[in-house]
Amino acid sequence: MDEKDKENKNTEIDDEDNDSFEENEEDNYLAVGMCLGMCLGMTIGQLFFKNLSVSMGIGMFLGGAIGSSIKQEE
Repeated sequence: MDEKDKENKNTEIDDEDNDSFEENEEDNYLAVGMCLGMCLGMTIGQLFFKNLSVSMGIGMFLGGAIGSSIKQEE
């Protein structure tokens, strides 16, 4: 290991401004709601409207809105 590698390793370890994922994690079901909304939107869009792109976007939006309003239990 040369000097440059040692400096990079020390910088990575001592970086106090590096935010970890656990600190920034939100306590809601946004991602789950978006995934389920997208799946349901695609299904309903294919059955009734024959337009997947619009129904997928609407389903993802509604799923994200509903999922972000429901708080997770810890």
